[in-house]
Amino acid sequence: MATAALLAVIAVSVAIALAASEPELVQERLAWTAIHPVDWGLEDIAGLRSGRISLRDGPDGPTLVVYRLRTSEAPEFPARVQSRTPTLSEGSFILADFTAGIRNRLDGFFNSFERAPSRAAATLAAAPDGRVALRLSYTREERGFCGLWVHFFDVTQPPHERVFLDARSLTTLSFWVRGAEGGERVLLKLADERWERIGDALPLGEVGDFLPAGRVETEWQQAVVPLSAFPEGIADSSLASLVLEGIAPAHGEVYVSRLAVSRSPDALPPLPDPAAPAAAEASPRAIWIWNTRELLDDPAKRDGLVGSLAANDFDTAFLQLVSAPGDSLPAGEIDPDPQLRDLLTRLHSNGIRVYALDGFKRYALPEYHPAILATIRNVARYNAESAEAERFHGVRYDIEPYLLPGFHGPRQGKILGGYLDILARGAQLARESGLRFGADIPFWYDAPDEMTFEPVTTSFRGVKKPVSEHVIDLVDDIAIMDYRTTAYGADGIIRHAEGELRYADLLGKQAYVALETGPLPDETLIDFEGEAAALPVEDRPGAGHVGLASLGDSALVLWRPTPDSAASAARTLELELPGLGVEPDRILWWPATRRIAVPGAKLSFAELGLAPLEQALAETTRELAGHASFAGFAIHYSESYRRLREPEPR
Repeated sequence: MATAALLAVIAVSVAIALAASEPELVQERLAWTAIHPVDWGLEDIAGLRSGRISLRDGPDGPTLVVYRLRTSEAPEFPARVQSRTPTLSEGSFILADFTAGIRNRLDGFFNSFERAPSRAAATLAAAPDGRVALRLSYTREERGFCGLWVHFFDVTQPPHERVFLDARSLTTLSFWVRGAEGGERVLLKLADERWERIGDALPLGEVGDFLPAGRVETEWQQAVVPLSAFPEGIADSSLASLVLEGIAPAHGEVYVSRLAVSRSPDALPPLPDPAAPAAAEASPRAIWIWNTRELLDDPAKRDGLVGSLAANDFDTAFLQLVSAPGDSLPAGEIDPDPQLRDLLTRLHSNGIRVYALDGFKRYALPEYHPAILATIRNVARYNAESAEAERFHGVRYDIEPYLLPGFHGPRQGKILGGYLDILARGAQLARESGLRFGADIPFWYDAPDEMTFEPVTTSFRGVKKPVSEHVIDLVDDIAIMDYRTTAYGADGIIRHAEGELRYADLLGKQAYVALETGPLPDETLIDFEGEAAALPVEDRPGAGHVGLASLGDSALVLWRPTPDSAASAARTLELELPGLGVEPDRILWWPATRRIAVPGAKLSFAELGLAPLEQALAETTRELAGHASFAGFAIHYSESYRRLREPEPR
């Protein structure tokens, strides 16, 4: 599983989860890679109008990856601002109690934001008195910023379809707040539709300014914010979000409950009664195992793995298939090594069922399909020739077609057609052989694209709908590669899995929620848009530039941090691009329009440790266990998970 590639399509989930200010890049140095323009539908690189590249951190400097190249700019949506006044009950409307779920009553999410070195996390948790509330934990340094926001609208809707809060007939905004230690200093900010579009908010004052005690205490107090206290730049006809931002330098933890708006300060809602979070039973766990040959060759490692899985409640393994050494088969075909029988017997004796696993991005292409079908037949024959304890429960394919060049371009429909075709044929063949058929998919197949706000859709067998729904239609179960390290929030595990689970509920299918424990690099996503210039321009100091240069039937894509001048840029490129055959004056340049820092710890628990993983598992289970389709969790992958549980001594 090429997990790092999932960084490619964080799309709108990143945009809504991070602050608008531009982060520091992975490294400020030249980077480049080669592409075939035809893969991206580029007859002339000058026709490029928008794109996204990535700089992935590495020991030898940044690696440049091309994620998206388009000949069109972002669509212009109608200029329209919609708002509504909610129906009040006893003079108030409670936006959220923050006891469960990830959306409030206006369909808004909450999320933390941060800029390094400051840090913040937002989750639903029990306060010291047992009340479940929205908890903000923050460490605000002198540099950077951090906090949380709560939206009053559905950010997944296109801009012209968003509906904001009309508070013109109201007088008061209120919420209950307490600190873990007391004395926590938090700035209260507010945004309307215009400020939300800019990506900022205006300060109203410290939270303590609106509390009876004049400061945050360890007891609950109700913050009462008169709408008359809103800054002049805020339109109460289109309120968009409430922001709590830690004040530097400090570490703090505050809890927020019952956020409401009221017609009168005499109609404020009381503090909710204490209610501990519902206990969640442990969910089933599956795990990917990629190092099969190593396990077959080393009995000690094999026995150690089996014992570790049994001791940690795993009941399913996705085991990479291997052929016997020396077998000569077409690319993509595997004939199970007879040595697998002993390993499967040991796994089965510990209550672990096993899927035969394989995967490769090119398996989506038709030339590989015969080999895949041959593999499924080989697994069926292996099962028929084996004792029950030695057999596979099913077949599983981890095909990642989005890693193919041009997937986020004109080739997408054709690539997805081949991908869905082999899933359909593979599933039918597997079932005819008495095997289940599973597939692994990223969470974003049904997520709105940040430019068009449409999910990844394609037509298959005459039906056009999100790719995730097509896959669920075809297979027996899926694993949703939901690589985040927080359960709650707009960019959390729960949100990214809900769409697939809802659809699987309708069909009676099963879905695992997959989390990552392997190390992933820090990454910076870089967007650009507009027409190209012959030389880098200095209209956005510090922004940096993306360049393209033709090289025959190929092209070079470059990242260049903004130089002191266009002339110095050309001279530097002459020195830094020796032997590539690129003339600096023939490179076309686009200024970067946005940069998004994506730390590896946002996607993987490798650096965070076991305790945050177990917390995320428990929180996610509480919210998703009500889905009949929720099959539990899938952990990627066995070696990294074991390192998490049994870290080597320093």
